[in-house]
Parts: sequence; C-alpha cells; structure tokens
Amino acid sequence: MPASDQPVRRVDLRAPHFAGLGDPRAIIADALAAAFTVPPDVKVSEWAENKREVSAESGSPKPGKWRNAETPYGVEPMDCLSTYDPSTDVTLMFAAQVIKTEIGVNFIGATIDTDPSPVLIVLPSIDEAAKFNRTKLGPAIDGTPALKHKVREVKSRDENGSTASYKRFRGGFIQITHAGSSKGLQAITVKKLWGDEISEFPLDAGGRGDPIDQMRQRNSTYVSRGAKNLWTSTPKLKGTCRISAMYEASDQRRWYWKCPECGDYFVFRFGHLKWDSETAPHSAHCVAPCCGSVIPHWRKREMNAGGVWLKTFPTAGEEDETPGDVVPAARIEFFRARKSHGRQPGFHIWRGQSAFHDWEMIIAAYVAAKDVPDKLKTFTQQVLAEAYEEAGEAPDHLKLFGRREDRNEGTLPEGVLALTGFCDVQKNRLVWGVYGWGLKFDCWLIDHDVIMGDPLSETGEVWQELSTIVTRSFPDAYDRSWPIEAFGVDSGYASHAVYNFARRRPNVRATDGRAGSTKPFIGTPKPVDVNWRGEKVKKGCMLWPLGTHPLKSALYAGLQLTIKGPDPVSGLWPAGSIRFPIECDEAFFQEITAEFLQTAKTRDGSGKSMWVKRAGQANEHLDIWVGSRAMASHLGLDRYTPAKWAARVALHAPPDDGGQDDLIAYATRNEGKPLPVQTEKHLLSPPRRKPRIVQSPVMNR
Repeated sequence: MPASDQPVRRVDLRAPHFAGLGDPRAIIADALAAAFTVPPDVKVSEWAENKREVSAESGSPKPGKWRNAETPYGVEPMDCLSTYDPSTDVTLMFAAQVIKTEIGVNFIGATIDTDPSPVLIVLPSIDEAAKFNRTKLGPAIDGTPALKHKVREVKSRDENGSTASYKRFRGGFIQITHAGSSKGLQAITVKKLWGDEISEFPLDAGGRGDPIDQMRQRNSTYVSRGAKNLWTSTPKLKGTCRISAMYEASDQRRWYWKCPECGDYFVFRFGHLKWDSETAPHSAHCVAPCCGSVIPHWRKREMNAGGVWLKTFPTAGEEDETPGDVVPAARIEFFRARKSHGRQPGFHIWRGQSAFHDWEMIIAAYVAAKDVPDKLKTFTQQVLAEAYEEAGEAPDHLKLFGRREDRNEGTLPEGVLALTGFCDVQKNRLVWGVYGWGLKFDCWLIDHDVIMGDPLSETGEVWQELSTIVTRSFPDAYDRSWPIEAFGVDSGYASHAVYNFARRRPNVRATDGRAGSTKPFIGTPKPVDVNWRGEKVKKGCMLWPLGTHPLKSALYAGLQLTIKGPDPVSGLWPAGSIRFPIECDEAFFQEITAEFLQTAKTRDGSGKSMWVKRAGQANEHLDIWVGSRAMASHLGLDRYTPAKWAARVALHAPPDDGGQDDLIAYATRNEGKPLPVQTEKHLLSPPRRKPRIVQSPVMNR
C-alpha cells in the first residue's frame, strides 16, 4: 500500500524505557531557547575579575587570580572590547611589558566563555605566533577552569581536537597565524580580530597586499553584528608606524592621575620625573605639574587607583573642548562625558605609569641610552611608548665643515678604542675610509682616500693597493700602533672581485646593503661562490648583510651632535658625535650628507620610509661611514659590558696613567651598569703630555 496510506506510529514517551531521560519537549525547547538567546552583556573586565587565572608560565609578575585593582588602567580598554560597547576597533599603543597582551588574552577568554564565535589572532612572524601560543594563550586556557573545559584538547590524531595554531570550542574557534602568510589570512570568516605588535607587520603579505587590510576582510560581514578588532603594539618609527597612525585616528585616550596633594588630575610624562644625579637614580620622584608637589614612587599605586582615562583628540568643534595635561577636579566629569565624534577608542600609556616598573630602573635605562642614538630609539619606543623620529633631514654640510678639528689624519686622537674601515667600489675607483670608535660610540675619521683604477682589471692593481690599507696600523699619541680590526667592502659592483679580496684576508668582510627600517646594523652572513679569473670556489666567501636604513639614521643623529659642538665650559664634545680632521673639504661633507629620508603614505595611513639620494650628488663617504659603523657592530661593540670597555680603555691608556686600574675594578664590580660620568670625562680629556704629531701618508692625491 502507498506510504501515505500507512498508519502513523506514535511513540509513547511515558514508556518505561524512556524513564529518567526527562521531558524531551522541555529539552528541545531549552535547546532552541539557547540557540536564539543573545549573549549576556558581560564586561570583559568583570569576566577577568571573576574567572581569569594568571599562570606563572606566562611570566606575569602577579600569577594567580586576576585583580583589576592591580592594573586599573586596563579596565576601560577591556570594557570597550565587551559585547555591549558599540565600538568596533580598539587601539592600544602601550609600552613593552604593560599588560597590553594580557588585555588581549582576557578579550579572547571572555569571548570563549560568554560570546563563543570565530576569532583570528595575527602575530608579526611564525616564531612570534608559536611563542604567543606557548607562553600566553596556552597557559591562560590551561590555567583558567572556565576555559579549560570548553577548549578541546590538543590531540595530534584527532581531527576534531585543537592544535597549536587552531583552538576549537563549542560555537567558535581561534585561528593563530602570522602577518607574513596570506594563506592564514584567507578563506575564513571571523567575528573578532586581534593584531598584536602590528608595527612589526610587513607592508605586503603573500603578494595580496597589506595584512591589516586582509584581516579586515575576514570579519567584514560582522561589522554591523558585533565585530570587534583589537590592535596592540609598541610604536616604531615616526611617519611609518602603524600603531601610531591608528592611535592618532582614534579618540586618543590618556591616563590621568589624581594628585594626592591637591586633588587635581594630570598626565604623568617622563619630563615630570626628576632625580638628584645620574649616579643616584634612587632619588627618583615625580614633580606634579598641577601644584609642584614632590610625589615619591611609593604613591604610584594610590594615584593609579584614582586614575581616569580622558579623550584628548584635537578639538572637533567650537563647543567641544580638549583637556590639557592638567585638569581641575571640578571639571573631570565634564571631560569624562566628552563624545568621541565618530572616532574609535585608542589608549596610550608608558612604562612610568605601570604598576610593575620602578622609576629608578627607568631613569637608569635613560641615563644609559640618552647619548647613544640606537639605545635612545629603543628607550623611546619600548619605555615611553612613542614613535622614534629618525634624523631624516640632511644636516647642514657647511656647519659640519666649520666643525673640523685642527688635527692631522693618520694619527689616533685620545679616546679611540677600536678601528674599523670600509671601501665603496665604483666603476673607476675605490673610495675608502677608516674610523675610530670610543665610549658611547664617540667617533673620529682617522683617514680616507681614493684609489683610481678599474676594479675589474686583470692586473688587480687597485686591490693590491687596498690590501696595503687594510693591513695598515695607525699610531697613537704615544708611539704605539693599532690595526684595523674589521674592514668591510661593498659588493654591489664587481661582486666576485670583492668576494675574492675578502676571502683571502681575515679582517675583511664582503658586504651587501639591505633596505628596511627594521633591519639590524649587521645581519647573519651567508656563503657565496667566488668566480674570479676562471677560479671558482664553492661557498668560498661569507656575504654580510648591512641594515643601511637604521645605520644612516645613526649617522645623521651623530652629525647633529657634531654641529652642536663641544661644551663651551668643559670643552667636551657630546657623546656620540662624529669628528673630522682639517683635511676634509666641502665636497666631503656634501657626500656624507647626500641623502634624506622620504616617507610615502600607504593605504592604512602609516607609510613606508626610504632614503633618497639628491640628484647628481655622490654619496660614497656616507656609505663609508655606514659600513664602518656596521663593522663596529660586527666587532660586538654594541653589546659591550662595562668590563669589556674597561679592558679596551686599559689597553689604550697612556703609559703613565695608573688610574685605569680603578676603572677595571669598577667595571668588574658593576657588570651591566653604565660607566660613571666622571670616568667618561676623564677618558675624553686632553692627554697629560703633548702628543707626537705624525704626518698622514698621502695616497693618490
């Protein structure tokens, strides 16, 4: 008979074998209700306070139950990431080690527990992505009971389980990838995004464009349905920094402290931090800009407890007012109620406001960095949470010409502790220079010249003459001679001739310049073949990459100190200045200032900076300083401890200077601490007896 005519069988849900299962109608009704229930409006900060457990494996100074009272400046950023808040993008421009990652972890934890949905987390590199899972997200999930039973375990043979880069949970998942891979940024749809350390992201991922633009495409369908984007990073270089561009486009919230003396509110800046002397940072204190009161470090917790975030973006209209650095207590609620005028939330905080960093340590870091451009850049970015402004404008070459010293080339001035050199290879000549390096990278041009001839000539005359330079020793004021410890040669032209020259000489390095603001001064070398006059040597030479972008910034920073000149009272030059002998002519200074930094804006509002040579201007001597400085880094001088510097000082000290024993003892006892100011002044002071003047050898002039 047809199926439609068959009797309908009814199931008796009251039968004995259904006993104990409950009313299935109620079960189905509950399931449907759960499926259509809007997630509760739980604040991320409340979730963290009630459920988050901080694992000791994460490296946190405060493992155990999360307490918002420890870091009250983290509450408002977390609440902006909550489901009830209308904002879509939240930007955190924080100093290093100031809970920005923990805020992100709480954001992810609250999502898993209260608003399960697909999430994409992107780190700058594959190594950073793996480290993030191993040291941050993984320990947070394992250590928080509210998360551990919801995220499926990592099982290598279970396709339904989690992996190191893919976390499964009911209602969603977490995909962890890196910004260099377009594959990880494609073919998924997510509701929430987190880009961490975005200032380190490349400008292009897999030939598909900006990784941040690619990320935004992943949750574009959720923009009107609760999408959340978290962007976190320490800043990098001014004009090209992603996090700085995002913060400037935001409502620019800053953390205001309540003065414990007068009750007004103020933004605590590094300039408000004072200390008695560079050798006594334990005297660190804050001078409140509101009333001038001296506030000791131990009151920081009290000021953080009463702190508030205020929106400081520039005035949007006549009826809108921007708070200044000091806000009277009577007006604090007025500014708290200020509207964002369409801007998304953005937060900035530096390490001096952090609950876990002492002012004494910050001062000690500043004292060690203030005279060294490379270290000052790190301090500005990592501690102050500000983008570092490179010295991109070419210094005035005529002012540098006027700062020449009345000394001969070929003799080492007092204070030189190491010698390096570099050669720039041109089609019809070799241009070389030798520089001396002292404490805090004080720098002197020792000698320079041009060797005319074809670098590809079969006779190799120019290379024979350069060989006499790289093996040459230079006399100091006390009749002692010092060799060039490292000498670089640019391989951009006549590469195999350069490789052949370098492989035969132990102190010579073949080099290759690399663009990019994040490149190190000198990178990891790779072996290259040498093919010269029919002689082929497999992997016969090591090629060393040079980060020309940051090296040129360091050069211009030093040249600005040179223009500043010596102190009119003490006669001491600024630490890190570059000094030149009288033989340098105007053309030399035009060459060493031949380039300028140009920034091209990108689609995300950040930009890409590059060094550009002035039209028709030679730049050999700029490249020679850059290469010589890279060779100093190759010697490890950037990583020298006080004990190592003291050993060099003792080696180069005047024969009758017995005071160097005290310096060696000091450096040995104070490993890792900056040298005392009075010792540095002593080393840079004029010699006690008149030096012997040696006429520099003149070659090809």
